[in-house]
Amino acid sequence: MKRLIKLERMLLLVLYFISLAAQAFRPLAAQARDPSFSVLALFHPHQLELQPASGSVLSISSGEVDTPHVILNGEAAHRRLIFRAEAGKVVADDRSATRWTVTARDGSIVPFELAVPGKLRRVYRGRLTLTARDGVLQAIVSMDRETAVASIVAAEMPATAPIEALKAQAVVARSFLVAGPTASVRHQGYDFCDTTHCQFLRSPPAAGSAASQAAEATRGLVIGYRGQPLAAMYSSRCGGQTRSLRDVGLNPGDAYPYFPVRCAWCRSHPQQWHSRIPTDGPAPQPGNEPDRIRQARQWGWSALPGSDFTATRDGSAWVVDGHSIGHGVGMCQAGAIGMAAGGAGFRDVLRHYYPNTEVLPWP
Repeated sequence: MKRLIKLERMLLLVLYFISLAAQAFRPLAAQARDPSFSVLALFHPHQLELQPASGSVLSISSGEVDTPHVILNGEAAHRRLIFRAEAGKVVADDRSATRWTVTARDGSIVPFELAVPGKLRRVYRGRLTLTARDGVLQAIVSMDRETAVASIVAAEMPATAPIEALKAQAVVARSFLVAGPTASVRHQGYDFCDTTHCQFLRSPPAAGSAASQAAEATRGLVIGYRGQPLAAMYSSRCGGQTRSLRDVGLNPGDAYPYFPVRCAWCRSHPQQWHSRIPTDGPAPQPGNEPDRIRQARQWGWSALPGSDFTATRDGSAWVVDGHSIGHGVGMCQAGAIGMAAGGAGFRDVLRHYYPNTEVLPWP
């Protein structure tokens, strides 16, 4: 599971990075509705298994007159349902339809468990839509924004992190959901994915958990820039100083430029990494995030896990040494944890990593 999470964090970073550089904020009238997420797509699933969760009753409908509703209530004969993709159709219990929706009986959100058989199970709380394309299932979950925020905090930060660091992460995650680029720019047919191309999303944390408390304590708060919520960027470990968009080879235009700031935690707690790239080609270049991602796809994601590194020639290979994880733009998650452990509040953390912004309440 840890290996999968690490792969997710690296695999789709470049699109996340480039699209956010293009637009850091936008008009928000359309964001009052529940955000929708494509889930489990990294597995390219041909089958998905659906079950009720937490004693729920699931109502499954195709919307087609000649295809009856299916009810899952946890009883032996109504405990689970397997969906499989056949070209552009989704088959469930030998009933074929273009689209299946899963809700509570009254059409409201509902907790359910969705699994890629033999690989991964996750619980979601929302409305599920299943479609198929080229023999692959697409699962889209529409969920309450605050449920999504708590789920992202639980996925993006360790549960042992100080509560003020978790609160900072909650505000950053919510800011991205509110101000993130439109579906037509980032995705087609849904708002966000569940990988770090957008933000990592997993099952909602338990009520009373630290992640849930952080989301509730900051409910409705976002990072504002020029009066509008900012689609905030963040990375795992900055290596001692965060970076502006220009520092990593991108022109911010009128978007928030992400001012570079010193990170005391990373400076006093360096984490080194080392790799060897067997190539006669040009040296990998720090300070250019699109190039780093392109080269990492070619050489392997562990070859260039961060944007701050040096490369030296050793025969027919490049030896690369670095001490950052990720692009280093915006909030440093390790640094936020360090600041909070030292007594800083979440507003102090956000003020430090996002200069010239403010924390705003947003509906």
